[in-house]
Amino acid sequence: MTELPETVELSGGRRATYEIVGKGEPALYFQGGPGFSASLLRDDAELLADRFAIYLIDAPGSGGSSPPDDPGDYDHLGHARFYDEVRRALGIEAATILGISFGGLVALTYAALFPEATTRCVAIATRVIGDELAGDDAAAEMDRGLARHADAAWYPAALEIWEVWTERVLAATDGREVDVMMAAVLPLYTAYPERPGVARTIEAWRREATTNLDAVKVWESGLWQRIDARPLLRDVRAPTLVLAGELDPICGPTHARALAAELPHATVVIVPDCGHFIGVEAPVEFQQAIVTFAS
Repeated sequence: MTELPETVELSGGRRATYEIVGKGEPALYFQGGPGFSASLLRDDAELLADRFAIYLIDAPGSGGSSPPDDPGDYDHLGHARFYDEVRRALGIEAATILGISFGGLVALTYAALFPEATTRCVAIATRVIGDELAGDDAAAEMDRGLARHADAAWYPAALEIWEVWTERVLAATDGREVDVMMAAVLPLYTAYPERPGVARTIEAWRREATTNLDAVKVWESGLWQRIDARPLLRDVRAPTLVLAGELDPICGPTHARALAAELPHATVVIVPDCGHFIGVEAPVEFQQAIVTFAS
């Protein structure tokens, strides 16, 4: 395991930073967001370290990785192409491709675009359909997930930010503004934010996360609302695990089943009593589901 980020040189004087957790078969694990460093995935990676050598690659413009020349490449397609360039630069022939949240969309996109480099795919807490297309079941799932926290003292302030998230992100002039917003809404993503392990992760995220504002703005400028990546999924040839938390308000069972229905070779696992951050909220189930799938 490397403790400090390594650097790999890319074309045009660009670079990517990464670290490796574990030993074994290579796996690339893509961060959500977009706009956050892959280092926030270390705890998830440790759960899989006996089975995989997990490459935590900083997304374009995050950590020490170079930003794209075209901000439009902060979309899921641009991220997938960036990660493949890094894979080739590192000399990895093929790998298990994992991603969480937006990173799960990127993982599925990667598997569709680069099937020869994808041994298997794992989409964790993922959606491929924008809010405006998701339908009533997904909206009800979100409402139930948020309402779980209605009695918490922090809930009114968090919900106020949640409800105007896009407008505030698009008006922001500094990524630190989004850092503050994210710190407030993070508990909403979880089923039990007061549980010790979950609370520690929330506090660590608040201390360590640094938002790439350009990446987040691309996502909030229409992708989040109107994306429909289902046609891409039909090109995913690798076996794919779709892992969702039962109580995830944004990427729950409705989204998991909708995307799995478009995949040629999908296995769906719904983790009970769990929110968005499955590796943190249900580490045993997270580990077992992925290791079993990869066996």
